[in-house]
Amino acid sequence: MMTRRLMIALAVCAFTAAMTPRMAMASGRHLEQAIEETKEAIHEGRRDEPASLVEHAVNAIDHAHAAQKANPSDHVKSGIAHLKKAVKWAKHTHSSRRVAKATKEAETALTHLEAAK
Repeated sequence: MMTRRLMIALAVCAFTAAMTPRMAMASGRHLEQAIEETKEAIHEGRRDEPASLVEHAVNAIDHAHAAQKANPSDHVKSGIAHLKKAVKWAKHTHSSRRVAKATKEAETALTHLEAAK
């Protein structure tokens, strides 16, 4: 009886140990993807394309949330907040001033996300 419980506990520990490096790598990939999507959002903002900026910023938010879940960081949290502001500024607008503000928010988010590396 005790041997059976011990074997199950060892199997669980082995599985956890095997998965830990993969989860760390996955969070790193999500952070890299968030950074790439943020750079694309900035590029689209500079081209005065609000719809594309919003699309890339939303993708960046999704990846940043996944990275934050795997490895919590204040920089990622701040990056997400700035990306949400960028989406708010750029959504449903054609105003160059609003797109410029959204681009500025995305640039600030990029600074935070890169600091989280």
